[in-house]
Amino acid sequence: MSRHQVDASCARCERVGVRFATTWPEGRICRRCYQRVTRIHGTCPGCNGDRLLPGLLGNAPACTDCAGIPKDFHCTRCGREDEHVRVGLCAHCCLADDLTHLFDGGDGKIAPHLQPLFHALTGQKHARSAKIWLTTNAEAVALIRALARREVPLEHSTFTEHPNPIRVAFLRELCVEHGLLSPVHLDIERFQSWLARKAELAHPDDGRLIVQYGRWVHLNRMNHLAETGQLKKGTFLSAKQSTTVALEFLAHLRERHTAPANCRQADIDGWLTGGPTTRSLARGFIRWAMQHGHLPVIEVPYRLAKTTPVITQQQRLAHIQRLLDPATPLRPLEQTAALLLMLYGQPLARIARMRLDQLRINDAGITIRFTNDPLRIPEPFASVARAHIEDLPNLNTSAHRDNAWLFPGGRPGQPIHQSTLMNLLRDAGIDLRGAKNAALRELVLQMPAPIVADSFNYSYTVTEQHRRNAGAQFIDYIAKRPHP
Repeated sequence: MSRHQVDASCARCERVGVRFATTWPEGRICRRCYQRVTRIHGTCPGCNGDRLLPGLLGNAPACTDCAGIPKDFHCTRCGREDEHVRVGLCAHCCLADDLTHLFDGGDGKIAPHLQPLFHALTGQKHARSAKIWLTTNAEAVALIRALARREVPLEHSTFTEHPNPIRVAFLRELCVEHGLLSPVHLDIERFQSWLARKAELAHPDDGRLIVQYGRWVHLNRMNHLAETGQLKKGTFLSAKQSTTVALEFLAHLRERHTAPANCRQADIDGWLTGGPTTRSLARGFIRWAMQHGHLPVIEVPYRLAKTTPVITQQQRLAHIQRLLDPATPLRPLEQTAALLLMLYGQPLARIARMRLDQLRINDAGITIRFTNDPLRIPEPFASVARAHIEDLPNLNTSAHRDNAWLFPGGRPGQPIHQSTLMNLLRDAGIDLRGAKNAALRELVLQMPAPIVADSFNYSYTVTEQHRRNAGAQFIDYIAKRPHP
């Protein structure tokens, strides 16, 4: 590299000591900037055409003609204007070539039983995502080739019994999403595998007992919820946490050289007072073990929260104003989820699994349903929700065949994970529990608690408790007190 090349800077990012990809009217362009700008599509401010926008017109992205860039980015095969991955070919055509060879059934044609997956991958908006996935996942590539040539059957067992099932899990979910495999509740499978691993690591006696508990309590409940369409991600996570704490309780008894059948009240009290409050989650296991004769009858008290976290109304309004600020760095996804939390007091587990049909857009505005009662979303909040619906995330790949989620996730056919949404809002500086409780308190002050329960999908007990905490009883007393 010459001295001039070392000292030269990129005309876009102004970095020096970089490798350059090309030279355009404004100067030399480094490889990173070249890749970034040759993937920008939109309306050119110069000609108003819907085109690739690699150039600059003032400070705005512009097409090659308006920016004076002497390069034609049109694909020589399909005509799409995009960055060339191979000579003259765009990423979509290159992906189609690669997948045609990969999905070959041995007769030079796409294997018929894999055609839905082939068309889903080649038809996705971001072809580079599929190419990166295939490039970095040799196990998935090898399995697709084996499935195409019918060297292995297209069955769930092929994936679950794979030497590296985690590496082919996404491929399996794609097959389910696009109808190649029958639907299966993956969380139930994951819990069964996780339970078996935890039992192997525990003492044999504890392992046998915890497997019985996991099967008879958690798996039975999960299967019932799955059959009624009510199984949620939180159920899986709660089952894992409850089982983990139950194992820790059995280990606690073993450290005290006490068999479960000889457990005493002092052992329970020592367990509950000698560690974090999460130890109270063992209550379900202890009660089950008592009912089935594994533990003697002892007292296991409920844990009551000492305080209810809540932010002030001023803090809540400040959060809402910040979310509506046009200069906010948050995406419409985070804005919409946060507004559902702080306006309607919805828990994150429920927000993450909301469906598109819960919102209805018409000339009068947007309505939303948490139960059977439609609620109108006022402006400017409706504009935030509309912007999110018009640009839903994770729909540029083949992960969603016919998306029905308000917040589609990265996993095929699944909504955003509750933990992902939680981290996004926490990073935005929102006290999640405090904001939800503040919203509910404000709602029960504006309308009767039973109406809040019916409209916002809460129990009467919960809304009445928030009403008492908000001081509504004192307000009622003042309003009803006879005046002279």
